Amino acid sequence: MKLLQFVICLLTLIYSGILAADARKGICSYPYHQAEIIQADIDHYYHADDLWSELRQSFRLPHYENDPLVRERIQWFYRHPDYLQRSLLRAKPWLYFIMQETKKRNLPAELVLIPIIESAYNPYARNADSGATGIWQIRNASHYGVRQNWWYDGRRDVVASTHAALNHLSDLRSFFDGNWLLAIAAYDTGEGNVLSAIRHNIRKGRDIDFWSLPLAEETRDYVPRLLALASIIQHPELSPIDLPSIPNAPYLAEVDTTSQIDLKQAAALANLRFDELQRLNSGYNFTTTEPIGPQHLFLPIENVLSFSKNYAGIAQYPSLHWIRYHVQPGDTLLSVAEQFALTPDLIRKHNPKLGDTLQPGSQILVAQAAPPSTFNHPSTGTGLAETVGTFFKKSYDLQPGDTLYMVRKGDDIEKIATHFQIKSTDILALNQVNSNPLPGQILIIPTHQTERIQQFQLVPGDTIYVVKHHETLEEIANRFHTTPSQIRLANLMMDSHLTPGDRLVIPAKVG
Repeated sequence: MKLLQFVICLLTLIYSGILAADARKGICSYPYHQAEIIQADIDHYYHADDLWSELRQSFRLPHYENDPLVRERIQWFYRHPDYLQRSLLRAKPWLYFIMQETKKRNLPAELVLIPIIESAYNPYARNADSGATGIWQIRNASHYGVRQNWWYDGRRDVVASTHAALNHLSDLRSFFDGNWLLAIAAYDTGEGNVLSAIRHNIRKGRDIDFWSLPLAEETRDYVPRLLALASIIQHPELSPIDLPSIPNAPYLAEVDTTSQIDLKQAAALANLRFDELQRLNSGYNFTTTEPIGPQHLFLPIENVLSFSKNYAGIAQYPSLHWIRYHVQPGDTLLSVAEQFALTPDLIRKHNPKLGDTLQPGSQILVAQAAPPSTFNHPSTGTGLAETVGTFFKKSYDLQPGDTLYMVRKGDDIEKIATHFQIKSTDILALNQVNSNPLPGQILIIPTHQTERIQQFQLVPGDTIYVVKHHETLEEIANRFHTTPSQIRLANLMMDSHLTPGDRLVIPAKVG
């Protein structure tokens, strides 16, 4: 079965629509619409053997269970089982990938456990003193060959940082003539400090093995902690800690988005919680991918079909484009917002560290005005000010009951006005246009002035549903035999939050 999995993943590399790493990296890629292949991998994941068995077989280092320092660390983990369990749950999406990377480099599998010591597998972990960041706590990005810029920090990207960290550990192994305990100690404290300790012992006529070296207390604790972790996993029958079940199969796919995409929108397209997608793509500094350069997302395999299908549906429309703006002397938050047809609140949301005043020479994230990606169903506009606030003129505040309408091929302003029972001159003035809008353009229709259900542009079979108290999106989706993601996309919803009284378009067709 493992061989078959490898062959399937390898064959998918031929297609360039959704591009990702090969099977040896533990992350697969898929051609569009290859539901059978994806479903086979999903089934394999949920029926795979437990990863811990193979990890134990791949351990290669002596664990020194009889050493007092190692025994002390084992007991510490026994007394704090929550720490290990939390760390391994965070590691769950990545452990298979990292284990495959150690195999590819012919490294001992014990190295998979280093991020537990470094960061508890938290990609956002940061050492305030040294600035080390990510699960591997990389300090100097350029020293490790990790890409880092205003938009992206590869130290937090689990895939990029894993490549860098394991390459560095391979170099340290060679530097210390294959002595893994010295190499691991050097990963923590630097090879210079380890060399200094070795020279000190040579001058004193003492042994130069790890256990004899006069290293800093942190490093003298670092290696025994790693060995203690390996011993706990090696002997589960002796441990009171229950290891979480982790399948020995790829969990993730790397998806090529071809252009910049908002992560909240991507989460909706993939039918995935935003916080989960953000954790899997922790290298991005903002809630958007880079405008230029590699355009990819890591998604659970089971969400790839949903994303690829929904993303194909919006790819034909221009998308939101986020850029870096250099603050000029005299700029205020309001003046920048007006310049880019944004709201100050939207700028603040995408720049959470922004102060009350803008500092000349500083840089902030802003969006260029362009029609947002959308599907064929317009929204009621309720609760969407944050999402499409980029396109509102400051002179008008979206009202409850207003409609956001996407112009279709064959529409003209009179046809739109007649449909919504609104004067065409009012629509033109409100949207600050003086001619027929172009297909794909988003118009604000002030339908709060009327309660006619015709404010929605529907297709045959669509339903308008008014949200009741305490209802969830999942309950509504089940009632209408559709999915939460289809409802979110039909209504341009970026999350599953509902407000009683909201009017939702329930699409007639799914898929």
